Amino acid sequence: MAENFFYRARDRTGQIIKGELLADGQAAVAAHIRNQGMLVLKIEQARAKRKAIGEYFAEFKGVSLQELTIFCRQFATMVSAGLPLVNVLSILIEQADGPVLKKALQSVYKNVQEGGALSAAMAQHQAVFPSVMVYLIESGELGGVLDEVLDQLALQFEKDHKLNQRVKSAMIYPAAVLVFAILAVIGILVFIMPSFVDMYSQMQVELPLPTKVLLGASNLMRDYGVFMLAGVVIGGYLVSRSAKFSGFKAIMDDIVLSLPVFGILYRKVAIARFSRTLATLIDGGVPIVQALDVVKNTTDIKPMVTALSMAQSSIQEGFSFSVPLSQSGLFPPMVVQMVAIGEETGKLDAMLRKVSEFYENDVDDMVARLSSLLEPFLIVVMGVILGSIIISLMYPLFDMVTKVH
Repeated sequence: MAENFFYRARDRTGQIIKGELLADGQAAVAAHIRNQGMLVLKIEQARAKRKAIGEYFAEFKGVSLQELTIFCRQFATMVSAGLPLVNVLSILIEQADGPVLKKALQSVYKNVQEGGALSAAMAQHQAVFPSVMVYLIESGELGGVLDEVLDQLALQFEKDHKLNQRVKSAMIYPAAVLVFAILAVIGILVFIMPSFVDMYSQMQVELPLPTKVLLGASNLMRDYGVFMLAGVVIGGYLVSRSAKFSGFKAIMDDIVLSLPVFGILYRKVAIARFSRTLATLIDGGVPIVQALDVVKNTTDIKPMVTALSMAQSSIQEGFSFSVPLSQSGLFPPMVVQMVAIGEETGKLDAMLRKVSEFYENDVDDMVARLSSLLEPFLIVVMGVILGSIIISLMYPLFDMVTKVH
């Protein structure tokens, strides 16, 4: 069984090299060091270390697209340089920063060292290596173009990461304003409202309806705030769990897609990802029916999964790919026409890349416009909410002053 070993060695220039290697024993580590043209100084088995708190969080988070991008680029560089696959994996294990990726690579290294295929070894870790990666690496192994496939994957993950960042950047400001508004309202109701109520009760002032409503909300928040917070947490957890059920997920997707602005953005992001992933798979030599299986596994939008299943059945029966896309109502006419042209000319991957580039640029423009429009709108909404609360608080005081005059 392969284990981790720490080693110290001296290279040809006299420099001391330290490292960690997964191997079947000290003899295998020594042989690896000598093959690198170095002199063995010390080899010892790595002891099991207690995990730091950060490592537990990293395992919960998983492997990011940025981490996969760096991994694929390093992998492609070393493969194109002619290094043996086992040596490449050993180096990648040493360079991996994330504990999840490192652990998965150690298992892949062991399987490959025992004579298994790289793609089959990666397929055992679906939570780390996406299905699109497994299929393309399998295609690259069969065609002898593993370095080219890894470069394609690096580009794919890099674009996915950028697209995610664009959408997240558009959502950060609205989310921050919303959280600030909620905290401000809770602070007024819990801490400020009781002082005004005590003052008005001492003055024996008749409270108007808006102030009474505000007082009821304040009492509710102070008396049952903990239970309300627990209800929100439990409700959020139940919604996230329910999202795994296809029926509930389909309903939620239909609701989101029907929203005026965010639904359009959601649809465009999904089309950009679909077209780029499918183009990468077809360009990598994966048959279109298998490629559609991979795309269905990588998208979580139920209407799109249904449309792609219909397209898959149509292709298997010898019919067109574009017609089911048109019938789904999810894909705009431009996308359907580009797919139809790609089918007729035999350049479906090129057409899909054009579609993905168009929608990625469109998402960029839409995110920029959305950010510029949301900022003043949210400021006005927050001002109206806080202003209404302050007026409701001060209204009895104004009314009392007016009567005195």
